[in-house]
Amino acid sequence: MQYYTDIKIQPNPEIAPQVVLNMLYEKLHLVLAEQKRNDVGISFPEADKNLGTVLRLHGELDPLQDVLEHRFVKVMQDYALVGRIKKIPEKTGYLLVSRVQAKSSPERLRRRSMKCLGLTEEQAKEKIPDSKAKFLDLPFIILNSRSTGQKFRLFIRQSEQTAGTAGEFSTYGLSTKATVPKF
Repeated sequence: MQYYTDIKIQPNPEIAPQVVLNMLYEKLHLVLAEQKRNDVGISFPEADKNLGTVLRLHGELDPLQDVLEHRFVKVMQDYALVGRIKKIPEKTGYLLVSRVQAKSSPERLRRRSMKCLGLTEEQAKEKIPDSKAKFLDLPFIILNSRSTGQKFRLFIRQSEQTAGTAGEFSTYGLSTKATVPKF
């Protein structure tokens, strides 16, 4: 992984930066899926309690050019500045940028109880109330599910690593093993 580019959300009094980031990330996910890309990683250099206003793409030159030449970039130019593709600095740290899913969604646990234990929906609601929900204290992107049409939160954890690890990325630009440079 030798190259990167930053996409910086522009201040807009009418649209919150998080809303623009959600739109941008969703479009980027669709491009990565359409191009069947598993060689482009994503990080959020400004992430703290939220993901910030910069989305960084990491990869080799050709894959990054393919992504940036997609029509979605032209659509997003009203909301974000797409930087030039640059060489990654020689000295960097490493980040593992991964999706984190809450294991205890009451809705998911109820569906499982209904399926495995044969409970009715009412019995499952009594057994597993909404108060059992555990919330993750991580930044997230809000996306629309193509299969269900519902909105969902994609929680993202960026954890520093002592060494870089090669591997594949999902169409969300995330990985459970592959790292991206941190600088």
